[in-house]
Amino acid sequence: MNNILNGWIVLQIITVAFFFGVQEVKAQQHAKTKRPNIVFFLVDDMGWKDMGAFGSELYETPNMDKLCGDGVRFTNAYTSAPICSPARASVLSGRHPLSLRMWHAPHYIRKEDSKQLLPRLLKDVGYSTWHVGKWHLGNPEDKTMPTDVGFDINIGGAISWDPGSYFWPYKCDEKGKSVGHPRAFVPLRKGGKQGEQITDRLTDEALKLINNKKSAEPFYLNMWYYSVHNALGKKQAKPELIHKYKKKIKDLGLKETYRTYLGDSLLTSETNATYAAMLETVDNSVGRIVNALKKKGLYENTLFVFYSDNGPTTNDVPCDPLWGGKNTTYEAGVRMPAFITWNGNIKGNKKSKERIIIMDVFNTILDAALVDLPLEYRGDGISLLPLLKEGESVPKRNFYWFFPDNRRKWGGRSSAAMMNKEGWKYIYFFTGDEPELYNINDDMEELHNELQKYPGKASKLGNKLAEFLAKNGYSKMKMGRSKKNNN
Repeated sequence: MNNILNGWIVLQIITVAFFFGVQEVKAQQHAKTKRPNIVFFLVDDMGWKDMGAFGSELYETPNMDKLCGDGVRFTNAYTSAPICSPARASVLSGRHPLSLRMWHAPHYIRKEDSKQLLPRLLKDVGYSTWHVGKWHLGNPEDKTMPTDVGFDINIGGAISWDPGSYFWPYKCDEKGKSVGHPRAFVPLRKGGKQGEQITDRLTDEALKLINNKKSAEPFYLNMWYYSVHNALGKKQAKPELIHKYKKKIKDLGLKETYRTYLGDSLLTSETNATYAAMLETVDNSVGRIVNALKKKGLYENTLFVFYSDNGPTTNDVPCDPLWGGKNTTYEAGVRMPAFITWNGNIKGNKKSKERIIIMDVFNTILDAALVDLPLEYRGDGISLLPLLKEGESVPKRNFYWFFPDNRRKWGGRSSAAMMNKEGWKYIYFFTGDEPELYNINDDMEELHNELQKYPGKASKLGNKLAEFLAKNGYSKMKMGRSKKNNN
C-alpha cells in the first residue's frame, strides 16, 4: 500500500513539474518572440462587395485594396449578428452574442461578461490598448465603457449607435451634451473645428497615439469607424466627394436597378454618391494609418484585421448579388468583407474560400500575440493562424443568427437562421411564413428555396436551430410572432 501511495505522490510531483516546465518553456519562447502591434479596422454597415478588392466598380478604395493585397482576403467571412452591438460584443469576447444575452442594438454587454475581453487580455501581457471610434457595446452605469474593460485610452467611444452628424460639432452643445437623439452622441466637440469630418478627426487622434508612442511595448489599436452608418437616418459625406461620385455615376451611365421579393425591393446598382464618398473617406483613413506605421518602421510587425460588423442598408445602397441587408439573416446581412494582413509573417495576395466568423478574430489576435486563452474560456471562435501561416483548412462549423424583428425596407422578416457544415442554410420566420432552405455553396444569392425538394434536410436543420435557441434561452414558442417594425 505504501509503495502504491509513494508511487502516486511521485507521479503527481512529476506531473506538476512537467506542467511548470512547459509553462517556463512557453515563457522563454514568448520572450524571444516579438509580439506584433495590432490594428483592428471595423467598419460599420459596410457591404460584402464594397471595396475594389471584393468587386466594386464605382467605389475607390486603393488603400484598403493594397493592404488587402498584402494579406489574405476571405470571401466567406460572416458576422455573428446582423446588427452592431451584439457583433461587437462577440468579437471582443470570442462568444456568440446569444450566449451574452444580446441580439439587438439597445443590448449592452453585461458586466459579468466583460471581465476578460480582448483588450484586458492584451493589456495583461504588456500591450498599450487604445480604442478610437464607435463603441456602442456598453454603458457608464454598468461600467462597461472602453476604459472599464481594458483599454488605456478611449477616444470617441460612447453608447451611441450613430453620430448625430458626421461634421463638427457632431450635434453636441458647448457643454458636450447631445442635441437631439440621446443615442446619437459623439464626445468629440472639444478640440474640433468647423468643417471637421468625424472619420478624419478619429484618424488624426489615432495618428497622435502612434506617433507619440515612445515605449517598446506593442500596441493594440481598436480603430472602429462610425462610418458608413447613417447619421440620424441619413448618410453624410464631404460635398466635394459627393460631387465627384455623382459625376462618375453619370459618366459611367449607371442607372438605379432593384431586385424584388415578396413585395420588398432592394437596390442592386452602385448609384449612391454619398455612400461612395463615405467609403473613400474611410479608405483615406486606412491609408494614413498604414503609411504612418511604415514611416515608423512598424508595418512589418503589425497584424491588421479588417471586418464589417453587419450588412448595409440595402434600401439605398446595394449588396448585389446577395439578398437582404442589415438586420436580416439573409446573406447580405451576415456575409462580410474581411481580410487579415501581417506582412513578413503570412503570405500576401491570397484568397481564401474557408468559412470564418467574426468570433475568430478574438482567437486569432490572441494567438498572434502569444496570449493563452483563459482556462475558463467558453468561446465559439478559433484561431486562423494555422490557415494564414500554413494554409491549413478551417474546421467546418455550424453558424447561427437571430434577429426576431421585421426590417422590410432591407428585405428582412423576423427570423432565426443556421448554416450547417456543408453550407446548407435554413431560415425560420417568427412571422409564421414558410421556412426557407438554400444551398449557399451554389446559391449565395438565395434565389432558389429548396424546402420542398429537401424537406428532411430542412427538418433536421430546423431541429438543430431550435436546440441552439433553447440552449441560449430562446425558443420559437417564447418568441411567437413579431409585430411589424420598419425602423
